[in-house]
Amino acid sequence: MALPKLNVPQYTVELPSTGEQISMRPFLVREEKVLMIALESNDPVQISNAVRTVIESCYDLEDMDALTNFDIEMLFLQLRAKSVGENMRIQVKCQHDDCEGMTPVDINVDDVVVDNIDQERTVILDEKTKLGIEFKYPSVNDIVKMDLEKIDSFEGTVDFIAGCVAAIFDENEIYDADHDEIKEFLETLNGEQFRNVQQWFNNAPSVYYNLQFVCEKCTKPNEVELRGLNSFFS
Repeated sequence: MALPKLNVPQYTVELPSTGEQISMRPFLVREEKVLMIALESNDPVQISNAVRTVIESCYDLEDMDALTNFDIEMLFLQLRAKSVGENMRIQVKCQHDDCEGMTPVDINVDDVVVDNIDQERTVILDEKTKLGIEFKYPSVNDIVKMDLEKIDSFEGTVDFIAGCVAAIFDENEIYDADHDEIKEFLETLNGEQFRNVQQWFNNAPSVYYNLQFVCEKCTKPNEVELRGLNSFFS
């Protein structure tokens, strides 16, 4: 006789990038095992792959590759909350130079938000001609395709940015260009223009929590901005 199947609750979660309502179930022991092994490795690539695998298993998604990075971050935190509880305990380092103390702090996942969700998608490079770039947020697929050995190099940065360009335009025209042509265009920007492009990515939406705590070691007050999923794995 076959073993009985347990009933698993279903929840509805909002996708940050679109507002779409999607269904989700809590992760099971087999998926928790995948996460634990990845976290113990301290390998960002292994952790990222594990998070993606668990989300794909637990959410009813039509196209995993179309999700943005901040979608993945929030979906995982919501999944964790429904699976093991809303409260997360992390170790946070004291921000004062004269103290190296670590303090355990509890965070309620329901208080974590996606910041900068209304960020403007365009960067104007030349006010006179209204030359600019319209960006799309990097998808999971874009991030998976990144060459981690090159991403910290100028070449790797330009290649990644080019993959997130939706359009190049001015006041008269929207230009057609392939990936290599966009890379070549980016390499013609001056320093200030390129920094403005990089700043757009620095300000891209991400899970965010403003944490205030008192250090257990020096008893001084601290304020820390937790931004990005890795901040919540401390």
